[in-house]
Amino acid sequence: MIQVYLVKRFKRKRQRNGKREYRWALRWEGPDGWRCESTGTADRTQAEAVHSAKWEELNHPTPEPDPVPQPAAESVKVSWDECKEALKRAMEADNLRPSYVKEALLTFGAFRGMFPEAKTPADVTPAMAQEYKQRRVAEGISPWTVKGNLAMLKAAFGKRLGQELGLLTSNPFANVKAPRCDDPEVRIVTTAESNALVEWLSKRWNDWQLPIVYLEVLQSTGWRATETASIREKDLLGEGNIRVIAENCKTRRHKYGWLPPDLYADLKACAAGGWAFGRFPDELRRRHILVRKRPRDAAMVKDFTPRRFVQWLQDELAHFRKGREGEQFTLHDFRRTAITDLQMAGVSEKETSVMVGATPEVIRKHYEKLEAMTIAKRAVERRLAATLGATDPPRVTATLGADCRHPTAPSFARPLRAGVKQPLTGRRARRKMILRNWLRRVSEWLAATLEMWCPERGCGFDSRALRLRATCANDASHYL
Repeated sequence: MIQVYLVKRFKRKRQRNGKREYRWALRWEGPDGWRCESTGTADRTQAEAVHSAKWEELNHPTPEPDPVPQPAAESVKVSWDECKEALKRAMEADNLRPSYVKEALLTFGAFRGMFPEAKTPADVTPAMAQEYKQRRVAEGISPWTVKGNLAMLKAAFGKRLGQELGLLTSNPFANVKAPRCDDPEVRIVTTAESNALVEWLSKRWNDWQLPIVYLEVLQSTGWRATETASIREKDLLGEGNIRVIAENCKTRRHKYGWLPPDLYADLKACAAGGWAFGRFPDELRRRHILVRKRPRDAAMVKDFTPRRFVQWLQDELAHFRKGREGEQFTLHDFRRTAITDLQMAGVSEKETSVMVGATPEVIRKHYEKLEAMTIAKRAVERRLAATLGATDPPRVTATLGADCRHPTAPSFARPLRAGVKQPLTGRRARRKMILRNWLRRVSEWLAATLEMWCPERGCGFDSRALRLRATCANDASHYL
């Protein structure tokens, strides 16, 4: 039970007779602390009536009537086609790449075809999103591909259609976890494989140099296949310098490279129609007619575009791989090979990142495959060179003997040739330096003392002191 008290609340204003005016007020202790409410009257009878009503309200509250339920307005569900069109406009407004927009719309349409029971995107449930992931994995799709598809659909249903356009109220892919992906195996194209491909292309197309020049440029720059094919005539900057404009790069930044003079001249010879490899369609038609005797195939060759050129090279590489044993490689593996060669040549990660257009983290994870044995040999050569004080690192051709100490030991330095005295390093060198400094100070103190007591023999003592100091320094090695 809540007690309600009736109290006087005096005002600052006074009456004519000097007394202060007051009003009756109600005070009670509620769940949030003490409360106070004015009755608005100075009459006690009226104040007591208000007091009784307040007490009754606090101790016997009247239940509020249940609100009349309002009929819920039926939400208008947007169709699949309307959502797809709105999604396309939203992505184009963000200036996304046309290839990404096309791929996102294809993924959106493929999801719609997988679940025909969902009449609209609003009918898609989290269970359907999980089922989509499970079906894709069961079909044998790569985990990396499934991860990319889930990221696209999550952005489409959540960011685009939900947050930006307001067409959906929930994102069914919000809690769908992408599959775990193993680090990809970096495939390196060996010199023998590269030479075999060049020989096969020369034999197949009667010593056609244009595709071979493209492969050499691809290996020299480490750019992506489509980016290399997108070089324009105006991007040949002279003196071996080339570039790819940001419009044709995945990273939306200019890329610059350099080619040897002979390769740069061959690349200029392939230019036509504003493209560095613009002579490709005309030369392909000529070889279809003269070499392969297929005029119908020559009539089907279209004008040059970087994508068509890369697609033709990929088809030729597929023909080259038929009937060959061993692990297969793609055009993108030439990029991995070039990046690995740059790293093994001693180029820093920052310089490699700027040249090829990939972050150092992506380079370590997807592109480089360093040779551990070569790195270990080079590191030991540098350490031996620094220890020996040599200008050029020695070339260690034989394996170090069994008498060598562990590489982590501070004094890992052994003579490379018999009879060569090696300087002390590490703790022994510090001990010898401390002992020599102490002996030098002792000899200087002895010289000053004898100079004071025997000033007439000062000159003779200087030579003896020097001999004493040299003898002590030479004999210090006996105590180490």
